[in-house]
Amino acid sequence: MHSAGRQAGYFEEDAERDCAYTFTVAASTLSMTPTDDVYVDKPWLLMRWDSVRQCVHSEWRAFANSAELRAGLLKGIQAIRDHSAVAYLTDTRKVKLIVHEDQKWIRETWLPMAIDAGLKRIAVVTAATGLGKLTVEDVVGLVDDLGLQSRNFESMAAARKWLSEAGVSL
Repeated sequence: MHSAGRQAGYFEEDAERDCAYTFTVAASTLSMTPTDDVYVDKPWLLMRWDSVRQCVHSEWRAFANSAELRAGLLKGIQAIRDHSAVAYLTDTRKVKLIVHEDQKWIRETWLPMAIDAGLKRIAVVTAATGLGKLTVEDVVGLVDDLGLQSRNFESMAAARKWLSEAGVSL
């Protein structure tokens, strides 16, 4: 189902009685606001401009190979430029691993591009444990040396709060 509204369906117990039921799903759980610009919507990544919070928002959904990772991150540069974004919120809780070559590319290529595009702060939501958490933290740990403020969080709420405390509208 891709849109909110009323949808006919059956509970297993009602199937025997052939009784239809209806249910309503809140629009906010199924779709983004119409003013949001989607830059990537793939099985491994959803990236969009969040017009309410005024930030680039990426949600890594599954493993991305090197080409997918880099292409997705380059779309992030486009979003930063398109909206003169100073804030970036990325949910990496489902990232399993970032290989060394991609870590190096992020550090040496992507981060300078993001800074040149105007990015000032990046909030990274990481998994509580695991190799993905460690590799993401390795990359993010070097960001402050480049003049971009960054911090890791275990929840979206904490990440949004930190970005908003910096005067970035979240």
